[in-house]
Amino acid sequence: MKKVYLILAATVGMTLASCTTNDYVGEEKNVGSYVDDGSIKFGFDTENMTRADIAGGSAATLLGNNFYVAGTKGTEAAGNPSPNIVFDNYLVHFETNTAGTTESNTANWEYVGITPGTDPVADYPKLSPASITAQTIKYWDYSTAQYDFLAFSTGTYKPVTGTPTTGQIGVTAMKYGAGLAGSAVAYTFTLPDAAALKQAYVTDIVKVTKANYGKEVTLRFKNLGSKVRMGIYETVPGYSVKDVKFYQVDNATNSDISNIYYTQVEADDYNTSNHLSPGDSDYKTTSSIKSAAAAKADDATLISGNSGGLPTNGTIQVIFPHVGTSNATEADYNKVAGHVTPLSSGATTETYHGFGNLSNFAAAEKSEPTGNYLGRTLPTATFAGDSKVEYFDVMFPITSTAPLTLRVDFTLVSIDGSKEEIKVYGAKAVVPSTYLNWLPNYAYTYIFKISDNTNGWTNSVAGSSDPAGLFPITFDAVVAEATDATGEQTTVTTVATPSITTYQQGHTYKTNEYSKATANNIYVQVMDNSTVPATLVTTLSATNSLLYELEIPTGSSVTETEAAVMDALQKRTTALTAADVTGRNGLALTKSSAIDNAVTKIVNDVTDEPITVTAGKAAEITIASLTADKSYAYVYDYTPAAKTVVTEFQPITPGTTAVGETGKTYYTLTTTTLKDITATTAANEAVDNDYIYFSKISDGAATPTYTYSYVSVIGKTKLPAGLIKVAKGSLTSSVAGNAAPVAGTFYFDKYFSNNGKYAVKVIKIVA
Repeated sequence: MKKVYLILAATVGMTLASCTTNDYVGEEKNVGSYVDDGSIKFGFDTENMTRADIAGGSAATLLGNNFYVAGTKGTEAAGNPSPNIVFDNYLVHFETNTAGTTESNTANWEYVGITPGTDPVADYPKLSPASITAQTIKYWDYSTAQYDFLAFSTGTYKPVTGTPTTGQIGVTAMKYGAGLAGSAVAYTFTLPDAAALKQAYVTDIVKVTKANYGKEVTLRFKNLGSKVRMGIYETVPGYSVKDVKFYQVDNATNSDISNIYYTQVEADDYNTSNHLSPGDSDYKTTSSIKSAAAAKADDATLISGNSGGLPTNGTIQVIFPHVGTSNATEADYNKVAGHVTPLSSGATTETYHGFGNLSNFAAAEKSEPTGNYLGRTLPTATFAGDSKVEYFDVMFPITSTAPLTLRVDFTLVSIDGSKEEIKVYGAKAVVPSTYLNWLPNYAYTYIFKISDNTNGWTNSVAGSSDPAGLFPITFDAVVAEATDATGEQTTVTTVATPSITTYQQGHTYKTNEYSKATANNIYVQVMDNSTVPATLVTTLSATNSLLYELEIPTGSSVTETEAAVMDALQKRTTALTAADVTGRNGLALTKSSAIDNAVTKIVNDVTDEPITVTAGKAAEITIASLTADKSYAYVYDYTPAAKTVVTEFQPITPGTTAVGETGKTYYTLTTTTLKDITATTAANEAVDNDYIYFSKISDGAATPTYTYSYVSVIGKTKLPAGLIKVAKGSLTSSVAGNAAPVAGTFYFDKYFSNNGKYAVKVIKIVA
């Protein structure tokens, strides 16, 4: 995935000969010459730009023509950058066609004489201390070992030092030098809405040593948000897909399908000009309208499973986890990072997020009518949003505790020229929470595939008992007096890696359920299709081939899907060694003994004869031992002996009247306890998973304040100094979910996360 940066640079020792290679990109350069006096200047390193970088006037526009910079010089310490201040939160301003008019301006960026709060930067507050009475010219000091620069911009939004409103971002002054040691908060952005997040630009720390004083120093600005996009494609044989409509709620059953459309104009701008109206063939009328459940034709929507929804505002504390010479070998040395916390008041969330219109449609494939159709392969998937930003939308970083759901209607159009159409309602896909940890400045792409294995309905009549899915119409020619009713063999294979094939004699493609009344057992085989050609797994055993009965807790929104089972297996509240599994998502998996992994025959094939197999090549599920109207999960665990288990504590934000969910126990830690714990040093830390970490935000004689700052030490050998390290075993577990929250207390939900690899097939048993 290409990353797009905005490039700014501090130029040093520029000679007349170098002017042509450092001309300002995209703007007219002042024709006047200048004498290089050794001053520090800001411009663009055009020779080192990549094709993906944005420079010149385009970059200046995105940055609102301004950025703040902090710069220091001196000798780098073990735990911090150079300590002596040079640029103390200077404001640097862009003005077209001013290059060369002053000694400190070669590329239209000027800091000398710029006074925050006055024209032309009247809306920009002064962040430097009172001791800085003016922004003056700066020169390179060759008697010092190095310089360190960091910068930020609020884009086209205005920075404020108080509480921001629409069109503003709250900022604090940048710390520098020793102030950045130990993952200290360098500065803070307060973002009142999601739009403000798109304007929050930051840089890494750029170190310049004496050997490079005569070269350019590039500051690359990047956004603090998480970039997320979604696409969709189809592989339905014989049909093309058009008219995709997206749900804003997760309707659960066929009986809800008639409630997905508005019957009147609602306050949130659903109107007849661009949404369904009584004249549309899909328009439904019902007495029990779900006012938030409209299907939208023009906004690709993902529904959050989080009870609190997705954050749309908050604060981001900008930190540099590893600085100083003792951390120079760390992968994130001098790299910027961010910690997101909800606003203490006025926090807002969204239960669903729209990514915009689907845009890069495919044309007609064969003989279907001309129109806009979904892409038909993964590389040609149809994406939602703006192609100019590669369809990415900027989202607040999250550590999700619940999945995202896609729910859609769509229309199938036959490609044979008949113009036949089939409307599918309520098709659903679920992204497990395992894949929903959005980190700042990382990009996430979610692709959804519509196949002939869809779980949508072709009948939208409320309460209909018609099955979900697409079922091909088949023909057969028989030359016989009669046919054996058992003369059919149907296997169902998951499209996954590995692939799981299930078989029961007499089971047909017309149902995704297995009948207990037949008394025929179910057989399972696993194909490793990560190889070419694919190979049959021959080592099924009680260790890696498992059967679980599924149980959804009362009131839970979790569903009995492969994604939900996978999520429960990887993030569970029960220990990895426990026979039964309770997922963090609430799904309960009770281990069943009704499976034999040493069978030597499969009874029976299409000719009613047994199929001989070697022990370990097939598993037999005893149908008589299963319960009708229950769902089971067959699980192939292909890393049974190679799992890393991490005990994790998910911080939760308690409600106003209760800590969390009734029936659950939560772990706590108080600010009083934290006050008595000594902060970490910069010494090496052994790799372990037994601690959680806190950062002190502010000090106080009686009540210091802290923020939760989990630091993973998997694969690391060192932690920054200054963190409060707390043994996870010291957390108490005596707080019930329905208890009232107590001030000064952190609450955690405990679970066990593992990196196991599983293949899952859900099996529904009927009478």
